[in-house]
Amino acid sequence: MIPKKTAQSIAADEAEIARLTRRISEMNAHASEVLKTQINLEKTSVANFAASSDKAAAEAMIAGAPFVATRERPVSPLDAIMGEKKTLADAIKIAGASLSILVTERTERIWAAHFSEIAAIEKRRVMVVFELQSINRARGVLREKVAKAAGGPGYLSTDGVELLGLGDDAETNWAAKRLIADGIATESEIEKAKS
Repeated sequence: MIPKKTAQSIAADEAEIARLTRRISEMNAHASEVLKTQINLEKTSVANFAASSDKAAAEAMIAGAPFVATRERPVSPLDAIMGEKKTLADAIKIAGASLSILVTERTERIWAAHFSEIAAIEKRRVMVVFELQSINRARGVLREKVAKAAGGPGYLSTDGVELLGLGDDAETNWAAKRLIADGIATESEIEKAKS
């Protein structure tokens, strides 16, 4: 079972989803700029360095802090850009994972909140199918009975009409009018069934 969250906790999650979505977008845009700078620096520098990053620097970047090349990190322009690029990639990965968890939790809450309504409609839908199948079997038996007694084909009022779907197609409306014309149903019965 999905644990219930307070309204305040849900609001905090929604705010965090919005913040992470915004920051990921901003960091992706900044990563494009960093890549352009890296390409320009590589054209003018022979130094290349596999920069390292740490999780604290990545999380600080998610919070909005700029990348700062420290003594532990390279200080040449190219090395600083490589370090920033690596930290940006780590920050985007961490933020994306957090965002994914929060969005999954939100989706679970939404489905759980609507589950009773979903269950009722799905149950009703399946039960109607069983009822329709039973009606169709009875219709088949009746058709054979009429055909045998009449000595020819046993056509019924709504033969040849597709009666499934969402209820707004022309064939279903034609079948309803046919039932009214044949005195099988009244207009008010048809309207009640449609609602």
